[in-house]
Amino acid sequence: MSLLARYQQDIKSGQIQHDPAQEKAITVLQSLLDELENPTPPPQLKKKGFSFFSRKQEKKEITVKGAYFWGGVGRGKTWIMDQFFTEVNILEKQRYHYHHFMLMVHEELRKLGSGHESPLEEVAKKMAADVELLCIDEFHVLDIGDAMILAHVIEGLMQNDVVIVTTSNRIPDDLYKNGLQRVRFLPAIELIKQHMHIVELDNGVDYRMKDIAEGISNAQRKNVSQSDKELETRFAEMARGEIETDIEITINHRTLPVRKKADNIIWMDFAVLFDGPRATSDYIELAENYEAIIVSDLPVLNEESENPARRFLNFVDELYDQKVQLILSTDVALEAIYQGNTLVFEFVRVRSRLNDMQTPDYLAA
Repeated sequence: MSLLARYQQDIKSGQIQHDPAQEKAITVLQSLLDELENPTPPPQLKKKGFSFFSRKQEKKEITVKGAYFWGGVGRGKTWIMDQFFTEVNILEKQRYHYHHFMLMVHEELRKLGSGHESPLEEVAKKMAADVELLCIDEFHVLDIGDAMILAHVIEGLMQNDVVIVTTSNRIPDDLYKNGLQRVRFLPAIELIKQHMHIVELDNGVDYRMKDIAEGISNAQRKNVSQSDKELETRFAEMARGEIETDIEITINHRTLPVRKKADNIIWMDFAVLFDGPRATSDYIELAENYEAIIVSDLPVLNEESENPARRFLNFVDELYDQKVQLILSTDVALEAIYQGNTLVFEFVRVRSRLNDMQTPDYLAA
């Protein structure tokens, strides 16, 4: 059954409602699926086009264009991409959340070591040897280091005929908006626009918030509390195995204090997780080891706490991608957690995900 036929079947069965923007995206992906499963011979090599790489190299014409889906939060971008990834019948395919992708690239650079003229080109070639289709969820660029790495890796992958499908909250022209030395990232944006179908999914409906508005918000009050007593109750309800109190754990060579821990759940203070030097890899490790994480004393976040706010943003993204339960204590309404200016756009996604993470469908996943 084709992607479009399956989508129409789900509409008829009442599982989802018709959305013209989603239907357009699925039509693009069906065409892409057909091209991947029934490839045409590549054209001859060319010797023209911009290149980040320092030395001259022959440039291949891109044989299959990828897809870049963008739009507001809760529009179904990830769901559509994952449907496509599951259905496409090729062996060499990989799917990453953006954080995992960048972690993998950094690890490949570390393993490669120093003394290489074009290390990112070599990393891209190594990746391309094992993958024909690369799907990246939640594509975004927040700092100059990632911007420069992505610029080189994207070109290297495309020139090695890797098809990229990605989701993002931002239109390509707004990637790394107002970022330091952004002019150096602009060629990467042009590559995306040239070699990927740009499809907007934005009909004004946040399906996550729509579910909550339709009366499934009781679970939200259960996982967002205002006291340690309530957190104690939630921990006791969920904990399995041996319970340890006021201990320390080591994550990526850092020792962190823990309020409580069992086999499946861990309880830590906000300040421990976000105020100090933490990396996204720390949150990945936590998400991989626990089904539920309690974070106590979530404060208002603003310009003065921008670094903790960025870490919390990455933390929520990781838990959401791994379907980990998040239980919070805070005196602040979820809608008012961030009161700064720099990350207003990103925290729209955080609020939507925090609400979705309290719904029965998410908790049962």
